[in-house]
Amino acid sequence: MKKLALMSLTLLLSAALFLAGCVPSKNQPSSGKSNENSDPNGPVEVTIFTPKFADSKDFSENEFTKMVEEKFNMKIKWEYANQDAAKEKRQLSLASGDYPDAYLLVTWIDNISKVEAQKYGKEGVFLPLNDLIKEHAPNIQKGMEEVPYLEKGMTALDGNIYGLPLLGECYHCSRYGKMWINTEWLKNLNLEMPKTTEEYKKVLEAFKNDDPNGNGKKDEIPLSGESTMVGDNPIQFLMGAFIPNNGKNYINVNDGKLSLGAMQPEWKDGLKYVQSLYKEGLIDHGTFTQNAEALKQLGTPEGEAKLGAFAASHSAIGVDLNSEHSKHYDVVPPLKGPDGAQYTSSDYGSVNNFAFAITDKAKGKKAEALIKLADYLYSEEGTVAMTYGKEGVHWKKGGPEDIDLNGKQAKYAIIPQDPNMKEEDKVEYAWGERGPILQTRALRDSIGTATDEWSPEGFERRLFNATKKYDGFEPEEQFNAQAAWIAPEDAEEVALLQTNINKYIEENMVQFATGSKNIDKEWNSYIDGFKNLQVDRYLEVYQKAYDFEKE
Repeated sequence: MKKLALMSLTLLLSAALFLAGCVPSKNQPSSGKSNENSDPNGPVEVTIFTPKFADSKDFSENEFTKMVEEKFNMKIKWEYANQDAAKEKRQLSLASGDYPDAYLLVTWIDNISKVEAQKYGKEGVFLPLNDLIKEHAPNIQKGMEEVPYLEKGMTALDGNIYGLPLLGECYHCSRYGKMWINTEWLKNLNLEMPKTTEEYKKVLEAFKNDDPNGNGKKDEIPLSGESTMVGDNPIQFLMGAFIPNNGKNYINVNDGKLSLGAMQPEWKDGLKYVQSLYKEGLIDHGTFTQNAEALKQLGTPEGEAKLGAFAASHSAIGVDLNSEHSKHYDVVPPLKGPDGAQYTSSDYGSVNNFAFAITDKAKGKKAEALIKLADYLYSEEGTVAMTYGKEGVHWKKGGPEDIDLNGKQAKYAIIPQDPNMKEEDKVEYAWGERGPILQTRALRDSIGTATDEWSPEGFERRLFNATKKYDGFEPEEQFNAQAAWIAPEDAEEVALLQTNINKYIEENMVQFATGSKNIDKEWNSYIDGFKNLQVDRYLEVYQKAYDFEKE
């Protein structure tokens, strides 16, 4: 939930920048950065901003950098910020007018929101890429043809493309509200994998009372989670037995109309169920306040296991992969509720933000060189080389011994590296997942993975197989507010509304779940509180965005 609040705050700050008009005119002097290289046959000199990890070497020494510089006859001057300061430095550079030719971002550290893309596109700071793509980017065009949501998701309300996304179709990430259970404890107590909310409650009661770890002590924790990431709160998973819940904006869709799931009677029923678990001591009291590190300590004790079940997008959040305990946790498929509801949280394919943009400091040959670089990164060759490194050193073409996630011969296989190599002997061959790449699910699934899914090396296969158990339970209609194109005049308003509404939902959700608020006596006042938060206006703005998405 803290992560969600941060996302909402980021949207609010971006929207405020949009309306503030604090960026200098594109006609303002550019500090000389836009000058073309005087040698018409020499390399095109470009400046690129990117986040840099503390343990990374200078990108000018990176073998991938050297390769693309030669391939595209360019010379890259790098501007850096460490990961904690990257967003602030980028935003300040745009506000001051002292910005680079292009931004190459790591989206989980910093990204260009759709609000920012429209703002700086309208002001002429971000170049529209439409013509550059048509003239110089066959791989991007191919991606737009093959990935059905890509072109629509990249195209702003004015019809222009101002940025390119890092498209990573992570299958296991798409079902992020998972529940993991100690299958060894199920065997010890002769219990079946629960299928309904009632069966699940009985399993937790047995975990609490029947000494499943066999140490003669009542030291078991039936259920826990953590509070910092969407999907790691047990309510995320459990609410699916009552009503669809994406845990990000709480907006549901029925027959094309948006509504707030957290205002529905089914939401109340779900919270009453969670409260019943909490009241009986089946949910760890630290669940709604602790972080992932605290959860992992519960899941990775010395000696006997202590944790029966935990909510997490993947099991390594709750238990160390190298621990023997890790082998004993498997997913609970979506539970069926008392009225037959059975949903999972789901991310459908969408473009949420951008990892690459070209500014008006880059014109002519600079812009052409940069779009050609981006186009190469969107090719399969470029994506593999940029992400994994050098062929023959870090990866190879798959052979009969290399099995992909679908059980077929892998297209690519990762070559294990020497963990004892001295730091001074290491050579960096890749940029990692930064900037525009086109990592489709087909490409991700074609990478060879260890066949023992319960080994640390086979973890990706374990997640793949676990996620299959959630397929088919996603809502038929969905809406991703983070991917919505919001009209510029509505951006600041909706950002503030989203922050306030999400905070209100999440605070009350925990208060009702823990019993600090009486859900029967205070439900009506909770519903009335949404009126003061202008929920109707909030849904009106997002309804327009949803309708545009479906056009």
